[in-house]
Amino acid sequence: MLDIKIFNVDRGFCAAINASDRHTILLDCGYNSQTGFRPAQQIFQQRNRFLDGVILPAYSEEHLAGFPDLLTQCLEHGLPVNSLIANPSVNPTQFPNLAVPNKRLNNVLSLSVSTHPECSKISHSMTVNDINMTFFWNNYPDCQNVHNLSLVTFLSYRDLHVIFPSDLEVEGWLALLQCNDFRARLKKVNTFVAADHGREEGYCPEVFNYCTPEVVIISDRAEQPISPQMIRRYESHIKESRFGISEKPLLTTREDGTISITKYLDAMRRVSTQPKVQHSRSF
Repeated sequence: MLDIKIFNVDRGFCAAINASDRHTILLDCGYNSQTGFRPAQQIFQQRNRFLDGVILPAYSEEHLAGFPDLLTQCLEHGLPVNSLIANPSVNPTQFPNLAVPNKRLNNVLSLSVSTHPECSKISHSMTVNDINMTFFWNNYPDCQNVHNLSLVTFLSYRDLHVIFPSDLEVEGWLALLQCNDFRARLKKVNTFVAADHGREEGYCPEVFNYCTPEVVIISDRAEQPISPQMIRRYESHIKESRFGISEKPLLTTREDGTISITKYLDAMRRVSTQPKVQHSRSF
């Protein structure tokens, strides 16, 4: 069983990857200053005995601002955090916002990686409760744009294949597209989370030479909604679901609230939205 919740936040990004037996991995630490939502709320509602890991995919202040609060809440509730997952080439001396995470937790990507000789890229794969996650990144100092240092996460569970590219921009996409393994994983993606909150800077048309998703999800904000032009661009790349059930293949957190992606063993993949939209959609 897999349940991914992409939350409606106005600072950064936040998703909780929940597997059976109360295993949870938190992807980013964004929060909502208007509603008061903090990622620790979701963790404690699940009554986890520990947090399997925290993925920190982006390194600007808005993405890391919620991390100290998360650690404080976990400490107060006696909830251990097993691992940190972040771009291992990013040094806290160049990116001070990483100082707290690196001081508190060991980055597992610093320990074991796979190299790709044809493109000099690096990746790492890990499996938690049959959920496979593979991470790709551009290296600092070869790449110095903080957006293009974003950690890209591919998540696969049975026939569900999701990409979380964080704040990656065009130059970062093009660098990673040089990697054979990166392109091969793109071809499997059926659920695409738009980069950089759906802004034009994160849109790379070359990506869709390899990726034809059935669903596109955009974490945008009330003060910076995705433009109609960008909606049309992403919609042009969506292929019709083979089940023909998806009523709304493009969803945004601003319009749809929290977005859940669920997969129960051999049951159909399912997308549901709350609280702004009360009905569910299947794909």
